[in-house]
Amino acid sequence: MTSFTQRTARHFLAIKAAKEIKKEIEKAGLDNLKVLAGRGVSIVGTYLQGCSPEEKVEHRRNFNFLIARGITPEMVLDEVARQMPEIAPIMKGKEGYRKVELQKIAEFLKGS
Repeated sequence: MTSFTQRTARHFLAIKAAKEIKKEIEKAGLDNLKVLAGRGVSIVGTYLQGCSPEEKVEHRRNFNFLIARGITPEMVLDEVARQMPEIAPIMKGKEGYRKVELQKIAEFLKGS
């Protein structure tokens, strides 16, 4: 059983991670990414493919830090959808889209 402090810390870290993803999505161009997502193309996968090798190392380290603290990619995606209601319908409404996003994160963490 986790303590209130641990749950609060995990929630805070998930919010912080989602804010970083939101910032990167907005920088990449939300409208362009919404079009891709509407076609079933992974927003996360598209972003991660375009990162520099240094950024990829940093993102892997950050994701692994979160996972080590019990924060799942699902929790982060839920928070991104909460912070970005404009993409929430795509993430929640398009069948299989969320699964594709989670798969892209898993592939990225494995180095694929």
